[in-house]
Amino acid sequence: MKEDILRSIDALLNLEVIFETILILLASSLFVFALHRLCDFLASRFPRRRVQISSAFPVLRLFVWLGVILFVLTTVIRPEINTLVALSATAGVAFGLGSQELVKNVLAGVLILIDRPFRVGDMIRVDSFYGEVTQIGLRTSRVHTFDDSIVSIPNGLFLNTPVTNSNSGELTEQVVVEFILPGRIDVGAVKELMEEAALCSPYVYRKKPVVVLVEDHFNWGCQSLFKVKLYVMDVRFERLIASDITERVKEGLNARGMIPADCPPAAAYRRP
Repeated sequence: MKEDILRSIDALLNLEVIFETILILLASSLFVFALHRLCDFLASRFPRRRVQISSAFPVLRLFVWLGVILFVLTTVIRPEINTLVALSATAGVAFGLGSQELVKNVLAGVLILIDRPFRVGDMIRVDSFYGEVTQIGLRTSRVHTFDDSIVSIPNGLFLNTPVTNSNSGELTEQVVVEFILPGRIDVGAVKELMEEAALCSPYVYRKKPVVVLVEDHFNWGCQSLFKVKLYVMDVRFERLIASDITERVKEGLNARGMIPADCPPAAAYRRP
């Protein structure tokens, strides 16, 4: 058995085998790069399917690399079974002892691609970070925040940390804009104004309902909390629609003289 292992190791060190393996890996990298560019092109060409198209790439990339590894092992290297078992056991022990965190992140990355708690294009909140998922790798996932920062999060963090997904593969998501107004204000007129402001926004998704809810908070000095709940047509416009509705409502209230000068309204945007 020891002699078989030595012969297999000598075969692995063969320059022809090494050269073929390198060529296959380079060709596979170019193919994955072209696949990524194709997905980006299709996502820009069909914006209403952007999230679905973008989320397909990480899964395709995983299958491509699994196929490449299997092809190299069975066709190019072709090690003895005993050698493959011995090397796998040795590699497993080495990774288990020296790279526990790396193995944890890689396994978590595979689980994310299989279980799909979130996908590329989803708006998620994990720990203190909130933004759009732009990449799901085997070791880390990248989130683009509204501060225009790219945050690389180890995949192992998702195993034990709750993840809030705002759109779950959909292009639309619900946005809530809150207003604190005096309790004596005309509720009916304000609700009508807020519904009109929401429906007139260029970012609203009109196929889903717009709802305005009212709550009284006497511990605030008899003030009313208005919540405008609506859906944005693209998750990337989340901040824009909140700002647009806030401007429209404040302009409408001032134009109708519904807010005293000494009691301005307070607006708040709440992330999903």
